[in-house]
This record gives sequence, structure tokens and C-alpha cells, in this order.
Amino acid sequence: MYVETERVISLTPRVRHIAQIHAIVETRRIRPIIGHLSAAVFWGMPIRPSMPSTVHVVVPPSSGAHSKNGVTVHKELLSDEDVVEIGGLLVTSPLRTLIDLARVSPFVTAVTALDFALHERRSTLFAPIAKSAVLESVDSLDAVRGFSRARRAVEFSRSGADNAGETHSRIAIAELGFPSPELQVRHVNPRGGYYYADFEWPEFKRIGEFDGKGKYLKPEYLDRMSPGDAVVEEKIREDHLRAEGNGVSRWSPGDVNNRRELRRILLEAGLPCSR
Repeated sequence: MYVETERVISLTPRVRHIAQIHAIVETRRIRPIIGHLSAAVFWGMPIRPSMPSTVHVVVPPSSGAHSKNGVTVHKELLSDEDVVEIGGLLVTSPLRTLIDLARVSPFVTAVTALDFALHERRSTLFAPIAKSAVLESVDSLDAVRGFSRARRAVEFSRSGADNAGETHSRIAIAELGFPSPELQVRHVNPRGGYYYADFEWPEFKRIGEFDGKGKYLKPEYLDRMSPGDAVVEEKIREDHLRAEGNGVSRWSPGDVNNRRELRRILLEAGLPCSR
């Protein structure tokens, strides 16, 4: 199927992939079941490290279908409750999608999606999923391929991460050998209300903040403030947190990708490292 270049360029990565999904569906005699990474994109789950370049579909184990022409085929046995029909598409349910990602995708991909799905406010397309429900589904797999890696990803997942960058940070912190932090710890704002620290190690009186560009540029984070006002407000917030006796360390997406730099920041914060 063809589309004007200008139109494709104007699409966000998620919308572009959904357009690819519709193109695949429109060119098939039998409606395919969209699954794995493509189902995750459909449900609005953040994808790390990058968006899929092919459309992922699920077919029965006995199918003779093969991956080709922009389609990646997964041969899986699905139950009726594993598939949802929405907007004319057949898509694996959010829970089944998470299980499949945990089984076969890289750890960072699976945990990023899991953290998103467990959070009580991040998803607008499906209700939050309880970690116990995901663990129960994983345990029912037992000897199925990918059981061990799925169990590891689900056990590591947490409900407190506000964005994919925070999840990626937590994975890096663990892989570098630093203690597991508490997430979104509440602190009283002297002016009224509360602050929430991205990461906190109470026993070391240390707070960690992940600073993506969105905090100072995206309207949903600014809440009618200008970028300059957001910087000033963040400075006041940090002063209040330090007044409680906490040290505050900050890092950016670039620091998470550069493990050596993140390690330096955490060591300078006085956190112990087991590696």
C-alpha cells in the first residue's frame, strides 16, 4: 500500500506503526492477530530501545506462515480471552501482550512495558494490571519457552515509574550493582501539597532525579508554566528536599545510556556499589 511521503513524515512513530498495522490487515484475506511489539504499540505502551520496523502477528503453531515482506510471524497458541477485537483489528489483550514481550523481547523492552501497565495512571487505553495477575499468568506457562526470562522481567517490574526514562534508569542502577531505590517517595511541600522524588535511598539520605527534556518543554509537564518558570520551581523544590537533610543527584537520558557516567554520579552520591 502506498501513501504520500509528506503524510508519512508528519506522523508520530506510534501513529506511523499503527498505519503499518492497518496496511498489513487491509492486504490480508484473513484478518491477522496483531501481537507482541505491534500490540504493545497499539495499546500505547512505550517501546525501548526502538519502535518495531515490522508488523508482528500471531498465527497458530500449525500455520505455514513465515516472516517476510514487513511482517514478523510468531507461532503461538492463543485462547479466546487472549484476543480483543477493537477498531476492526484483532489484537492480543494487554495482559497477553505483556506476557509475550516478557518471554521473547529484551529485558529493557519487557520491563518498560510492564512498568507502564502496572502504573495506576499512565495508560488511557486499558485499566492498570495488577502485578499478581501478570505473575499468575507467567506461572501458568511453566515449561513454555521463555518462562524463566518472563518471570525475571515481571519480578523486576514496579508500579511507581512515571515514564520510560525512569524505568530505564532503574534497570541501569540495578545492572551497575547499586541498591534498589524506592520510587515516587512523597515529601511535604512547605507551601502546600507534596513533592514526589523519582528515586530515593532513605538509608543514605539520597534522592535521585531523572531529568528528561519533557520536564521543561512538554505542556503536560509544564502545567501552564514557561520553561523558565519550571526551572525556577525545580530549584525551589530541590532546596526544600535538601533542607530535610537529603542530598539530591540528577541525571539525564544521556547518562543512562552512558553507564560509566551514571556510575560516577551514583558513586559521588555516596551509594555503595557491589560491582
